[in-house]
Amino acid sequence: MQNDFVKGKLKCERATRIIPNIKTLLERAHARNIPVFYCTDEHLPLDTYEMKLWGPHAMKGTKGANIIDELMPSAGNDYVVSKRTYSAFDGTGLDRALNGLYDGKGADTLIITGLHTNICDRHTSYDALREDSKL
Repeated sequence: MQNDFVKGKLKCERATRIIPNIKTLLERAHARNIPVFYCTDEHLPLDTYEMKLWGPHAMKGTKGANIIDELMPSAGNDYVVSKRTYSAFDGTGLDRALNGLYDGKGADTLIITGLHTNICDRHTSYDALREDSKL
C-alpha cells in the first residue's frame, strides 16, 4: 500500500475501500505481537522490464515509493522489505526472515494483502507455496 498505487502513477481506484480492513489486520497483529512485513516496490531506473511495462513508479527515494500514511509501520514487529520485482521472495531475504521467526520455528501462516492482486500478491503467494518446504 504505497503512494504510487493508492494515489499516484499506478493508482487503483478501489484502493481506499480496503485500507480500513488492512488497518484492522495490522492492529490485530500488533495486539498479538505477530510480525508484519511490508513488502514494497522500490525501483531503480535500471529495472528496465518494469519501467518499459508500467513506466517509472515507486522509484527508490521518492514519495511514490512510501507506504501510505494510514498504514505506516510501527516500531516493534514491523519490517519493511524492499523489492524490485513482482515477488516479495525474489532476492529480498524474506524467506530467511520468515524462517527466523518464533525462536527459529518459522512462520506457518502468511496473510497477504495489497493492490493489483493479479501481479505482486499473486507472484508472492506462488513463491510462498514454492518456498513452503524451506520455510
